[in-house]
Amino acid sequence: MSRPSISGLTFVRELAFAVALIIAPAAAPGATAAAGLDSLIAQSKTESRLEIYSNVGTENWQGIVQAFNRKYPWIVVEALDLGPEEAFERYYSESSAARHSADLIVAAAPTSWLRFVDKGELQPVEAIEGAQAPAWSKPFKGLYSFSTDPLILAYNKLILPEGERPKSLAQLVELVRTDPKRFVNRITTYDATGHPFAEAVHWTYTHLRGWKILEVLGPVTRPENSGGSMTEKITSGEYSAAYFTSGVTTFLRTSQPGRDKILGWNLIADGTPVFVRGIGITRHATSKASARLFLEFCLSHDGQVAIGKSGLTPYRADVQKSEVPYLTYQAIVDQIGERNALPVLYDRAMLQEEDSFLERWKKVFKL
Repeated sequence: MSRPSISGLTFVRELAFAVALIIAPAAAPGATAAAGLDSLIAQSKTESRLEIYSNVGTENWQGIVQAFNRKYPWIVVEALDLGPEEAFERYYSESSAARHSADLIVAAAPTSWLRFVDKGELQPVEAIEGAQAPAWSKPFKGLYSFSTDPLILAYNKLILPEGERPKSLAQLVELVRTDPKRFVNRITTYDATGHPFAEAVHWTYTHLRGWKILEVLGPVTRPENSGGSMTEKITSGEYSAAYFTSGVTTFLRTSQPGRDKILGWNLIADGTPVFVRGIGITRHATSKASARLFLEFCLSHDGQVAIGKSGLTPYRADVQKSEVPYLTYQAIVDQIGERNALPVLYDRAMLQEEDSFLERWKKVFKL
């Protein structure tokens, strides 16, 4: 099946994504940049806590915040895992009532970010480390990329013997077709109607690969809203497998003693969605300097390594696979090929097609 084209943007965005990852600017910040950082450091010492709203888990934040505090020990960071939609809605509610709210939002939610930008709620800062970042990673002034996280296949090793552990959606489809009753409600994925993160994943996949695969898997799939819930239910045996589930959630859990003997995962060889997780400073931020320092840190080499060590996936070209325990974006490409890495980007067609897409998705998944 040929790839759908959306106003000619589908191929262009993938090409730009691929090229930009290979060609990354190498200029180091100069004296002016250093002076700018010194000014931010001085101002940050007069500010109160740094508040972050996100859909990044607490266990993932821990190592990132610790690495940041080794550099800026006086900044108290409070990072909340609220889910992608709640992160934005809570900020809107609090800021409209002139209450203290998020200084930064870190979320995998393209449609929510597009609305956030349109509302004028994004602080249009020019990050110093942004000069090192590829063009695709900074789609709007002030909006940068935190990580590039794959949506993977996960499975229960005790239920699926080695020869049945899927490495592609085509293999999962073959298992279902061979014995449909065995897999009814025993496979899970994110519910596209549940929140913007899941919607963007499924929208991107269907626009790049079509509906054929999902039309087979959808009727036997029981969708969930949480990667953590999927992982727990795979471990318990309630589910045999999950597709488009969170690598961020799965990677850390597979390293836990005991669970590593039950829970396994693979990249999706015939199409792994890669979520480009956004980070931006809010218009009503009260700890602006601290927020800026955190943004600069996350975009830096050291920050990207800390992000990688915490179960997320760094994308900077100068982060080597040997520096992190799981993946880099380049490692994903090396394993499955550029064509099969499907970036989930900020395409306005998601907003324009939202209602019709979700209506079709519900029919395919029998909801």
